[in-house]
Amino acid sequence: MVLPLTRPIVLTLVALSLVLLVACGTAAEAPASGGEEGVVIAPAEATPTAEAAQSQPDVPDVAVDAPTDGRWIDVDVTRFVVRLMEGDSVLETIGPVAVGLEIDTGNFESTQTGLFHVYNKIEDLAYDAPYDTYISHWVGFDPEKANGFHSFLKDDFGAVVDVSTGRISNGCIRTGASESIFAFAEIGMPVLVHM
Repeated sequence: MVLPLTRPIVLTLVALSLVLLVACGTAAEAPASGGEEGVVIAPAEATPTAEAAQSQPDVPDVAVDAPTDGRWIDVDVTRFVVRLMEGDSVLETIGPVAVGLEIDTGNFESTQTGLFHVYNKIEDLAYDAPYDTYISHWVGFDPEKANGFHSFLKDDFGAVVDVSTGRISNGCIRTGASESIFAFAEIGMPVLVHM
């Protein structure tokens, strides 16, 4: 007989993995991404390889109706991939990326799935006080949870200090290609986040 894992057991298993990862940052002028200060403990299998991200199909397979025309951004939180789209054509595939440690929990730190729209963009390096890191190329799409796309975590000189991917952030989508997403995104552009 297989018993379902309860939250205390899952938390114990996660803690036993002993993989410490820096939490998701936020951008200046964007609402704080929430969460506890310090580090997040995540299972070791949370970091996908670039090969795994590239071997996935290019066309999103989602239950929610994807936009069929115009430019939009597709986020696959299962495959850790972002796709820059024109109608149903993939213009660029970016991956692997970091997504929320939690998906669709409703918690402030969760990456929620659904259809969102870009609501602001901030290119400059911005300090994230709760995690003592910096980020750049912020593209906000979920104002309720303060989630958006941004660079990998950086130091005060703009050098990347954490390139971790997988389910590790406090809801934001971290990527090494934040400049490409920033250049592609426009205020009001649809962002489809799905499993």
